[in-house]
This record gives sequence, C-alpha cells and structure tokens, in this order.
Amino acid sequence: MEDRLDRWLGRLRALSTFVYIAALSLAVALLVIAFIPGSPVTLPLPTAELSGTARVGGIVHGVVVDPAGEIVFEVTDPSLWQRVLHLATMFPGLLLVAEVARRMRHLLQAARDSDPFTAQTAGELMLLAKITALGGLGVWAVSNAAMWALSATMLESGAAVAPHGSPLGWLAVGLIFAAFAQLIARGVAMRDELDTVI
Repeated sequence: MEDRLDRWLGRLRALSTFVYIAALSLAVALLVIAFIPGSPVTLPLPTAELSGTARVGGIVHGVVVDPAGEIVFEVTDPSLWQRVLHLATMFPGLLLVAEVARRMRHLLQAARDSDPFTAQTAGELMLLAKITALGGLGVWAVSNAAMWALSATMLESGAAVAPHGSPLGWLAVGLIFAAFAQLIARGVAMRDELDTVI
C-alpha cells in the first residue's frame, strides 16, 4: 500500500513539474513574442460597437451577426504599447499557474520524503489556497483591465469590452486547497490529542 502511495505521489509530483515548466515556458515565449515588432495582437470586440455588421457576406439568408456577441479583430501593425497590453491579458495567468505548480511540486516531494500529516503541510496548503484565490482575483482584474485598455486603441468609440471569464475557477481551487489544509490540520490535532492520552 505504501509503495502504491509513493508511486502516486511521484506521478503527481512529475505532473506538477510538467505544468510548472510548461506554464513558465509559455510565459517566456509570450514575453519574447510581445517585443517582436509586428507580432500578432488580437482581441474580440463587441459587435454592438461596430458598424456595418448587417452587410457581412458569405452567410446564408436569415443569418446575422449576433448583436450581443463579439468578433475577433487583429491589429495589422501593432505598437509596442498594444503588444504589451496583449501580453498582459495572458502573462499573469501563466505566472500564477507556474507558481501554484511549483509550490505543489515541493509539497508533494515533502509528503513523499516524510510524514505528510504535519502542521507545516497544513500551513503550506493554506498559503497555497491564499495565493491561488487572491492571485486569481488579481489575474482576472489585470487581464480584464488590459483588454479594456487594448480595446480603447482599436475602437473609434473608445474602450468597450465587458469583463471576460470569471475568477470563480481560481476561487474554487483556492477553496479546495483550504479545505484540504483544514482536514490535515484537524488530523494532526487529533493525532496529537491521541498521543497525549496514550
């Protein structure tokens, strides 16, 4: 049973390492691409802010552009500022994923090397929960602010992008980490209490 558990901890640690390296590599690639003149900058813009959507060709009779939807546009010759704003829509999220995976990798390695049911493990999980939840809120806010500012450089009518996505996923993962932290902390307290009785 212990060998099987060690194998699973090893696999989970390897997966955490892969996610960490992949997220960091993507973040670095996006950073490099953002500073290459002419690199692509795209953004979905609300169709309500666009004119001429009633005359879109290539569609059958009775099909129209959704007035509450969005159409993706690309800037043909983006400025450095536009490329940086485009980078800010994705870069913070990748950095947060990399940091969460890095911390999880160390936590899994510590659990494999020694007793995982310690107050230190519970504390590390609670810290990971806070980083995930608060960092996720920050990532969501920064990426939406960057999209809003980028839309201002693309629309004649000024900035007009509704918030995309939701920070709910980040908050849910943070809550799961916090729940596991409390379960481990409770188990540690019960074991300490049992040791004093015996």
